[in-house]
Amino acid sequence: MNISDCRKMQLWCLQRAKTEPAQSLKWLGQAERWRTLGRNQSQQTQHAGPMSMGPYTVNGDVRNKQQA
Repeated sequence: MNISDCRKMQLWCLQRAKTEPAQSLKWLGQAERWRTLGRNQSQQTQHAGPMSMGPYTVNGDVRNKQQA
């Protein structure tokens, strides 16, 4: 399940809470659950990406090269 799916489910639960006042606590709880799942999914997918800096640059490993 991806972040978008979690967000859709959260919004669906919030809508159900509005249309079913007698069950609103149940649906608000479910919406919170989906929000948490989406946040966790978001944190798992975050990474430094291809632009991160490290010992390997466009010119290769620079850790052991002599500086000119």
